[in-house]
Amino acid sequence: MLVAVHPAQSSESDKGFVKVENDDGRLRLRFTFEGKRHTLAVGLPDSKINRLVAHQKATQIELDIASGNFDTTLKKYKPPKASKKKAEQATAWGLFQKFMAAQTKAKDLQVGSLCRYTATLRHLEVFFPNQSPDKVDANLAEAFSQYLRGEVADRTVKDYLILVQACWNWAGDTTAENPWSRVLSQVKPSPKQKVRPFTVTEVQAILKSFECDRYYRHYADFVAFLFGTGCRFGEAVGLKWKHIADDYSTIWIGESVSRGVCKTTKTGKDRTVTLTAKVMAMLGARKPEGVSPNALVFPAPKGGYINDHTFRRRAWSKTLDKLQIQYRKPYATRHTAISHALANGANPLAVAEQTGHDPQILFKHYASVIQKTTVMVEF
Repeated sequence: MLVAVHPAQSSESDKGFVKVENDDGRLRLRFTFEGKRHTLAVGLPDSKINRLVAHQKATQIELDIASGNFDTTLKKYKPPKASKKKAEQATAWGLFQKFMAAQTKAKDLQVGSLCRYTATLRHLEVFFPNQSPDKVDANLAEAFSQYLRGEVADRTVKDYLILVQACWNWAGDTTAENPWSRVLSQVKPSPKQKVRPFTVTEVQAILKSFECDRYYRHYADFVAFLFGTGCRFGEAVGLKWKHIADDYSTIWIGESVSRGVCKTTKTGKDRTVTLTAKVMAMLGARKPEGVSPNALVFPAPKGGYINDHTFRRRAWSKTLDKLQIQYRKPYATRHTAISHALANGANPLAVAEQTGHDPQILFKHYASVIQKTTVMVEF
């Protein structure tokens, strides 16, 4: 279709008309000015209403050519570049995206933590594609909660809603009110069964299997270290020889590796761990002659950091399956070490200090295995 508006003076090369075209479902304008062909995206999909907008833009260009006011840079006729970004930021998911960026910078969030933020953002994009944050009321918040319950477990729903509530609190004056508090209080996940620690027999069988397995014997010392110290997986992965005392009696824990990124420990605090005779002997036998102090104690088979996903899917899962031992995540090595130490009468505060646990959390989660003895004195 052609727009029948022509400049007062034109030549054969300056036809002065603008044609509206469909370019792969999107509208664009095509015209010639001073012998040069131009194409200009309208920024809209092809539809009857949007074609009216395109024709208005075409008419404007033709009138500018006719009056000598044509903008040869075409900036005057292009859709505002900032409009898309501004529209995104005006949506509920756009607000959360800004919140996620601010939290990442303020808290130095690593890949593991960012997964929850990214998943929450994805669900907000699906449920609130164009909704403004100040239009999200209690009813819409409840509807979003119900949507999440159809997608993920109740415990995960609560995790996501906590982040959304924090986002609205962070926005402050930007949003009229925070509709998420009441919805969050209504989500009550079912009690989660505590992970059962491995028995002594199971631990011995796992260690023996790793030692003898032709494919996974590389991890034998690493697994023995996890069971023998109760360290977190990432702390063991990031351990370097310079962190170990010369007599192998203690190790310093102040770094952790998550998804290949070295950072501080989960609590942000360092600690010194006293080792057992078995772990001391293992480290002494393992240390290569002339090794660099910055070398990893437990590198991956091909060097570098041990990948937690690869270790879990291949070595760990297959070993437990072969032994017909009920599956628990590698983190259960830490749970097992703490549980058996407490059951054997170790001082809970000493265990908390050695393993980097908060004493209150340790008492809460391990009260049932703490050895109970009389505290009253007999006279």
